[in-house]
Amino acid sequence: MSSNFSTFTTLPASAETMFAFHADPHNLSHVMPPTLRVVELITDVPAREGGRIEIRCRDWGVIPMHWVCQWRMVRSPALLVDEMLQGPFRVFVHEHHFEPISDTQCVMRDQITYQWGTSWWGMLVSETVVRLYLTLLFRYRHHRTKRWALDQMRK
Repeated sequence: MSSNFSTFTTLPASAETMFAFHADPHNLSHVMPPTLRVVELITDVPAREGGRIEIRCRDWGVIPMHWVCQWRMVRSPALLVDEMLQGPFRVFVHEHHFEPISDTQCVMRDQITYQWGTSWWGMLVSETVVRLYLTLLFRYRHHRTKRWALDQMRK
């Protein structure tokens, strides 16, 4: 059984601007916490349905991770959906929703469906450790995304 995680933030940028930012996987480096370092990124840019993203990274400098993801859905400027094909989870689907408030503001909503394991132990880890990790990760990512958007406004 999969778990669900959802969070949102209001951003000082249009849905189009934030869609374009998230459609380019090279921007991951702008929003990743200092404990999670991208070592290698192989991707087609910009996002397109069926396009792949391969990421090799290190968490806390020592935990190697290898993710292969695919863009499942690309609906500019409202929705990006990427799905993990290979990586540390059994299931990991990340939906990025961009809802306009005005020409200069939007709500960015992240919805993640994930499954770390299938046993009762896997569900326990998913609902405790993984949920806490996602909460902290996305608080940081949203903070950095908002900061990026503010920097773009000043240019």
